Amino acid sequence: MEMLWNQSREAEAQRVCQEYRRLLDTVARSVLGNRREDCEECVQDAIWSYVSSPERWDPERGSERTYLCVLTRSRAIDRRRQLEARREDPLEDCAGRLTAEDHMERAAVRDGLRRALESLSPQERWLFTLHFLYQWPSREIGEVLGLTPNAVDARTARLRKKLKRLLALQGLGMEKGAEHENL
Repeated sequence: MEMLWNQSREAEAQRVCQEYRRLLDTVARSVLGNRREDCEECVQDAIWSYVSSPERWDPERGSERTYLCVLTRSRAIDRRRQLEARREDPLEDCAGRLTAEDHMERAAVRDGLRRALESLSPQERWLFTLHFLYQWPSREIGEVLGLTPNAVDARTARLRKKLKRLLALQGLGMEKGAEHENL
């Protein structure tokens, strides 16, 4: 019985995705700009929320399309607030500020980062991966690591400072004026 329920939800999710994906992407981008991964996450979350609890939609208050747009917009606004509260830039936005003039310099930066990451504890490396590479929200990281979202945020701030210090010890400090934004 559960398998049939999951199959019907997946089929409904595929239908909604095919019908509304482009519109919902546009709605998310209007709030989040070119943060593609955040936009995709908001759209997927909105679709899954709708498919998981279709009884929340009241056809008398608006169309399915409108309801999905509102769900997506709400999630995008929440995500934007989270990002603004933590003052984080996605890695793509930092790419122009992190310059390496030649192949050797890029290799030195890559090796320096690898050495800095090797000096971290396994839990710090896991936190680095989930937060900085996969950009998971603090709540989800907390669930995986057995921490509260506030504890995840505090550890992330300490990890950021620690990595900056480790990179500076190797002579790989950030460019002047961009220190607070790159990690």
